[in-house]
Amino acid sequence: MLDNRVARNLPDIYDGIKETDELTETVAVELDNLDVARKQVEIEQFIMTASEKFLRMRERGYDILADPLTESLDFRRRRLIVRQSTRLPITQRKVHEILTELVGHSNFEEYLDVENCTTTFVFEATDATLNREIDLTLEQIIPLNMDLKVARRLMTTLFLPSFLSTGSEITLYPMNIDNLESYTQSNSLVGVQTASTITLTPF
Repeated sequence: MLDNRVARNLPDIYDGIKETDELTETVAVELDNLDVARKQVEIEQFIMTASEKFLRMRERGYDILADPLTESLDFRRRRLIVRQSTRLPITQRKVHEILTELVGHSNFEEYLDVENCTTTFVFEATDATLNREIDLTLEQIIPLNMDLKVARRLMTTLFLPSFLSTGSEITLYPMNIDNLESYTQSNSLVGVQTASTITLTPF
């Protein structure tokens, strides 16, 4: 008798019968295929292990039109998890858990003013797709009685032109920009001639 998962469970009376050998071999193959299919179903049930085909099926349920050229599978999985998590009631801790799932741990800051019912979230400036998902998520989970503000932090180099007025006093006047003193650090290298007073005029 053949040594397969079906034949080894049959009594010895079926040993050496050709029809039995063929039948057990066929059934064994079908059972193996069934095990593979069952395992695949288990995999597709979870967002983090599902294939792109089943991710698209889930995305249609949330009216998500994914762009495979610009959106990675990892981002699409995290977006789906966030969409499924944005259901009331929402606590501040839950908001932080949702945002951590979306942008990662310690990649955002929240400034909550309970008395004035305002909350401000600050994120690192990233790609437009993630920014849109952040805005959409916050609009869905933040209560309507809260004034929501979202800001992006952009690290860049800022060059400020200036001019020098000569005389007994030399004054440096930076370019007039809105109040940025809390957000900008600048290193200015200037060359001046000797004078009795040198004044640096801040923003």
